Order: sequence, then structure tokens, then C-alpha cells
Amino acid sequence: MPWVRRAAGMLARLSVALAIFFVAGEVLSRAVDLVDRLNHFPRRLFMATDDARLPYVMRPGIETEVRGFHVRLNALGLRGPDVARVPAPGVHRVLALGDSVTFGEGLSVDEAYPALLEAELNRLDPGRWEVVNAGVEGYNTAAELAYLERSGLALGPETVVVGFNLNDFDYAPVLGQLGVLTNDQSQRMPSRSLANHSEFHLVLRWLVRAARARLAGAPAAPAAAPPPNDAFLPLDRYVSALRKAYYRQPTDERWGALEASLRGLGALARARGLRLVIAIVPDGDQIGVEHPDLTPQEKLLAICARERLECVDLHPAFAAQAGAAPLFLDIMHPNAAGQRLIARALAERLLADRRSAASGVIAASRSPGSRRPGA
Repeated sequence: MPWVRRAAGMLARLSVALAIFFVAGEVLSRAVDLVDRLNHFPRRLFMATDDARLPYVMRPGIETEVRGFHVRLNALGLRGPDVARVPAPGVHRVLALGDSVTFGEGLSVDEAYPALLEAELNRLDPGRWEVVNAGVEGYNTAAELAYLERSGLALGPETVVVGFNLNDFDYAPVLGQLGVLTNDQSQRMPSRSLANHSEFHLVLRWLVRAARARLAGAPAAPAAAPPPNDAFLPLDRYVSALRKAYYRQPTDERWGALEASLRGLGALARARGLRLVIAIVPDGDQIGVEHPDLTPQEKLLAICARERLECVDLHPAFAAQAGAAPLFLDIMHPNAAGQRLIARALAERLLADRRSAASGVIAASRSPGSRRPGA
């Protein structure tokens, strides 16, 4: 019948037009990185997983600007230059796990402590060290343990360094339905979601969300600024105080999960014959004050001693440089100068036992949680 043929023809043309529309939209969305440009959030960096313990991983091969700093992910989905899956013979590979501090929030990859640590180790012990940056923004200690089990061990590290931020007891965010990290666990995106694979799909979802917000008259949030003569925002100080209060008196299951994760890291490292070093990064409000609240470090070092973990308290190294120059971008993230302090302290710790063995000196026994200047 003629009308059936006409309808079929129209449907075929419509299908072709829609296919062209979506293919062109996908190509354009990927080319101009539209959602990230509008949202100022590293949405393209992440991919969902179906591992209950690993909320997301980073997307291999991505290169983009994130809140004003450049990010390139290598073929392994890690920040930094391309590296072989296993180290070359004679190379001591260090795997640096952690969150946004290890990742290098706000900094170039060369200013983050993993790259600086590699340079420092090779300066002191030339040509034999490789440090792989496996830091992922938002990870907590449980996620870092899951990543080590799932992917990190396959990279053949000799040493694992965990950059421990003082909020690492907290829940890790998940990758939400809009492709951004959220603390709402109910919004976790499954790996099979179209939003996990299609840039254009996410553009359309963001446009719908923006249109709804505009129709609802949602006001824009005002930009916050630190008060005069204060390097940190009031909200940062408030959240930091809440963290320290939690360390003084843990109130829920997060503390048990943290202890179990640290214990798991230690057990895994011992089972695989790896050296594990946990570097405890201070908060900015613990530096340059007369009587800092060091409850988090004290509680963490107690766990280290109990679980026979080698832990490096970085507070003394930071405190020794207080006032010389700013050391933090914000209350939780060291700047380039702070990252250099982390790298130097870790290099000294990693090489200390090696130097003692090479000189025939037997290192004095020390508690794995002991403090010493610069350690």
C-alpha cells in the first residue's frame, strides 16, 4: 500500500537522521569536552566498576584540563608518562597509592610527590628507580586496598607507598548517573550504563538538568573567599575540625573499616614480599601553630605499631618548614613545595635501610610507628 511505503520511507530517513545526529553529537562532545568545560569537574577521568569495594577507576588515554591544571592519563589509566606493565630488570618500581594528594590536585604531574620521589631516589641512587603514580581523586584506604589487589600487584612493584590523607577514614564517593563523583551511594552508576561509555548521552543529561534548574530558578552558589590573613576557608577549617573530632571519638563503622583496610594492606604486602610504607600527610591547620591537634597522627601511629606497619609521620617535616613559604593549596592539599617535602622524606626513608646494608651497618631496631625529625 502506498501509505505504508511512504511511512516506511519516512521511518528509514528518520532513523538515518537520528543516527547521524547521535554520531555527530558523540564526535563533537568528545572533541570539545563540553560537559567538563561547563562543569569544571574531572568527569571524563572516571569509569564505573561493578566491584563493590572499588567505586570507580580512571579512564585510560584521557588528556584534559581539570580546574585549571593539565591531566593526562596513560594507557594503564594512571596519571603520568606511559610505563611498561612490569618494570625492567634491575629497576626498583615503587607504586604510589593514594587520593587527590598523591594524584596531584591542582598541580602538574611533575609537581606531585610520585614524580618528585622518583627524581629524588634516582639522584641519591642513580638510574635504578621508577615511581608509578596510582593516586585517584576521592579514594579512601579501602579503595586503595581494592585497587592494589585488582590492578596494582600486576604492575610488579617492589615497594608500595600509600599517601594517607587525614580524611581517608571517610566513605569514598561513587560515580553517579551524571558521570561525576557523588557521596550519594544510591546514585552509583553500573559499568553497563550508557553514561559510562557515551559522552553525548552525558551532554544531553546535563542539558536536561540545567534546563530543570533554570526553570526552578535555582540560584548560583556565591564564590567563597578566605577571610583576611587566613590561608584557609572557614568551611575548610570547620570540616578539618570535624575530622579531628572523629579521630578523638570514632562514632560509626568507618573506623573499623579503616583499621581493617590498613591491616589488609599489611597482610597483602607481607604475603607478596613487598615493602609497604604509609605516609601520613598533615592538614594545613596543624602547621605553624603552637599546639596543633595531632590526635589523628597519634591514633594512626598506634594502629601502625599494633599492625606492624611501617608508617612515616610527615608532620615534623612540614612543621620544620612552617613560615618559610606556603605549603598548602588548601587545608588538605599540599602545594608544590609541600609535595617536595613529602618526596624528600619518603626518599630518605626508602633509602635508609639500603644504605645501612650497603655500608655493613646493622640498622637499629625501631618501632614502625616511631617519629623522628623529617620522617
